[in-house]
Amino acid sequence: MKKFLIKVAVFFVIVALIDMVAGKLFGSLAMRATNGDSGRSNFITFKTNQDVLILGSSRAYHHYNPKIFSDSLGISCYNCGQDGNGSILNYARFQLICQRYHPKVVIYDVIPDFDYLAVDDNHKYLGWLKPFYDEKGVADVFEMVDETEKYKMMSQMYRYNSKFMQIITDNIHAMHDEALNGFDALEGEMDTIQSRVRPEPIPIVYDFKKMLLFSRLPYVSKDTKFVYVVSPYWDGRDTAPWAFAKAYCQERGIPFLDYSNDPKYVHHDVYFKDGAHLNDRGADEFTRDVITELIRRGILTKP
Repeated sequence: MKKFLIKVAVFFVIVALIDMVAGKLFGSLAMRATNGDSGRSNFITFKTNQDVLILGSSRAYHHYNPKIFSDSLGISCYNCGQDGNGSILNYARFQLICQRYHPKVVIYDVIPDFDYLAVDDNHKYLGWLKPFYDEKGVADVFEMVDETEKYKMMSQMYRYNSKFMQIITDNIHAMHDEALNGFDALEGEMDTIQSRVRPEPIPIVYDFKKMLLFSRLPYVSKDTKFVYVVSPYWDGRDTAPWAFAKAYCQERGIPFLDYSNDPKYVHHDVYFKDGAHLNDRGADEFTRDVITELIRRGILTKP
C-alpha cells in the first residue's frame, strides 16, 4: 500500500511539473505572439493608444473601418471587435486597456445575444481572456462567470489547451497587420438564397451576469465617451431585443444609434456579405454614416 501511494504521489508530481513547464512555455509564446489572432489580442490589450476604439462582436469587427476615421477626421482609431463575443470579454479587455490609457470615444456595436441575453454557455466568452488571467481585474470576471474557474486556472496548461496550434502558428506566420487597425473587411456580395431565410427570433431571457458587465462598461473610464450602435441587417430586425440597451442609454444620456432597419441598407444586397454582416463596400458606407452622425451630435469634430 505504501509503495502504491508513493507511485501515485510521484505520478501527480510529474503531471504537475509537466503542466507547469508546458503552461509556462505556451504562456511565453502567447505573450510574444505578434501575428494572427494571438498577436491582435496582445496588441488590443497592451498596445492600443488610439483616440477611438470599436468594441463588440463580429459585427463590430467587420462593420467599422478605422482608416475612414483617420482619413476624414485626422484621429486614430482601432477596431477591437471579436467574433462571437460580447460584454464579458469586452468589459475585461476595456479594463485592461484603461489601466494604460483612456480613449476619447468608444463605439460599441450591440448584439443582445452576446451582451445581455441568456443564449450561450458563458464559459465560451472566457477563451480570449485566459492568457491574461493574472492581469488586474480579469480573475474577478472569471469568478463572476463561474466560481470554480479559479481552481481550473491553477493549471497552466488549462489556460491554453484549446489554442496550442494557434499560438504556435501565430509565432510563425505574419497574419496580423497593424496597418489595418484591427479591421477585417468581408469581400464579395451575399448569397441571396441563403440570406433570405430569416432566423427564428430568440426568446428574450436576460442573463444577469452579462447585464451587469454590460452596464458597468461606460463607468470603467470617466474620460471616455461611449456610443452604442446597432449596425444594419439585410432584412431588418424586430427591435424588442434591443429595448434594454436603448432604455439603459436613454436613462444615462448615452447616444444610442439604431440602424437595424435603416432603409438605406435593408434588402440592399450590394452592401452585405450575408444577412447579418456588411461587406467591404457596406462597411465603408456605414462607417461614413456613423461618423456623420457623431459629428452632428458633437461627439467627434472635423479637423
